[in-house]
Amino acid sequence: MRQWIALAIAGLVTWGFAGNGFAEGTDGHSGKIRVLLTYGGHGFEEKPFFEMFDKMEGIEYKAIKLPDQADMLNPAAAEQFDVIVMYDLVPRITPQQQEAFVALLKKGIGVVSLHHNMGAHRDWDEFRKIIGGKFIFQECVIDGETYKPSGWAHGQDYKVIIADPEHPITRGLKDFVIHDETYKDYYTAPNVHVILKTDCPNNDPEIGWVTSYGNSRVFYLMLGHDHLAWSNPNYPILLKRGIEWAAGRLK
Repeated sequence: MRQWIALAIAGLVTWGFAGNGFAEGTDGHSGKIRVLLTYGGHGFEEKPFFEMFDKMEGIEYKAIKLPDQADMLNPAAAEQFDVIVMYDLVPRITPQQQEAFVALLKKGIGVVSLHHNMGAHRDWDEFRKIIGGKFIFQECVIDGETYKPSGWAHGQDYKVIIADPEHPITRGLKDFVIHDETYKDYYTAPNVHVILKTDCPNNDPEIGWVTSYGNSRVFYLMLGHDHLAWSNPNYPILLKRGIEWAAGRLK
């Protein structure tokens, strides 16, 4: 416990907010939503991905690579950020880092989990409880039910169905078709509130949901493999609204 607290304090002192995200010397309270964006463990099209965040009005972000900078996921981060957006697929972080992350979520911070992040932290059972789902890499038992490995397929065109048109994230949006990767036979927690679905036979029905963990709002969005998905006009809308909702700014 003392070790990760010391590392966290050292990280906040030496880190600095230069480059993407907060300008050096600011207090972080500009009125914008402050996002800590994680990546790592999976290749992706970095330029268009980060450009998407650069273009979002009312949002500023700092990108960190996991597991190298996983010590940033600690309770002190709640003072610097409003939301964690997770796009990493790291297999694991240390037990001390897991403990610190859970403590952060119990303190309270928004969480937006994107696409392949469902498969991150594959040996840490608590993570599926945090985001409400799990991509299965090896056969396992969850709550007494056996799950075989999940599947995926690149370059699929499929329909996104607005399952809850009254939710703040989806309000006013219509069903649309997206070109994206599909996931099949993953675990979805029975207590999540599904707001996006699909009828694609190559994908499980639930593709977007909201839940909570500790004192943190959580939004999971399965969409978002590459620029072909991000360039869909509905994608940045869902992502920004998800960030706003997780931050408690969208009612």
